[in-house]
Amino acid sequence: MSRTIRSTILPIAAVAGLTLAVAGQVTRSHTSGTTATHVRIANSPYTAEYKITNVQVLADGTTLTRETTEVKALDSQGRRMHATTITSESGDRTAITHVMVFDPVARTQTVWKSPGTRATVTPMPPPGEAHGCSTMAADSDAVHVVSPARSTSTTENLGTASVQGVEARGRLTTTTTPAGAVGNDAPLVMKHEVWTAVTAGLNGLIVRAITDNPRSGKSTTELTNLTQGDPDPATFQPPEGYEIVTRAVSTCETGPTAAATTSTSQ
Repeated sequence: MSRTIRSTILPIAAVAGLTLAVAGQVTRSHTSGTTATHVRIANSPYTAEYKITNVQVLADGTTLTRETTEVKALDSQGRRMHATTITSESGDRTAITHVMVFDPVARTQTVWKSPGTRATVTPMPPPGEAHGCSTMAADSDAVHVVSPARSTSTTENLGTASVQGVEARGRLTTTTTPAGAVGNDAPLVMKHEVWTAVTAGLNGLIVRAITDNPRSGKSTTELTNLTQGDPDPATFQPPEGYEIVTRAVSTCETGPTAAATTSTSQ
């Protein structure tokens, strides 16, 4: 991969490995409208490219379709890169790519955008510590709102299939929000289908995800290209000529302080 990341976009908070390990169907209740998920990281180096299509039908029948892509990379040192691009739907403006790199060895997180001129590096706290003060005062006047109804979810095992040459296991989760829970006069049914690789060395890598949400439309994420092996080291570095800004983080503030050090990239 070159220093210029391909046009990409994130979509997917919904594209995470499901934690429910069941066969057939299992029903459970929870207060949230979504199923508990966690991200499973593939355990061998790779570069994965995805095509994301979102289709939304408005009340007047108008259909909005947006097609974008996403690029993720993992190297043998555990460094992760995630690039997303916001593309002008009319095509008359330059797409802006946002890149985030997490380096567990250097314990830094680096972000930049392209086109751009600056990359920001944030040191990560030592293990067991966190940025910012975490004290929380009790509020005796706090108002606690109790949800009038609970949503329910069922998860179905879809078996295995080959996606872009990768063997994957599928699961379908259906979440139903009863009438009146969020001001809805009829039940809301959301379906989330996710396929994760079971191929040795790629366990947990998402190869396909489909979310059909009555409130936001249908979003499909499909793996279009997978390259195994260490990505080009440039993938994890800002482009040449970028100003590097290192942020100093106070342990008792709500967020990063002003930049402490600046330099110019290689």
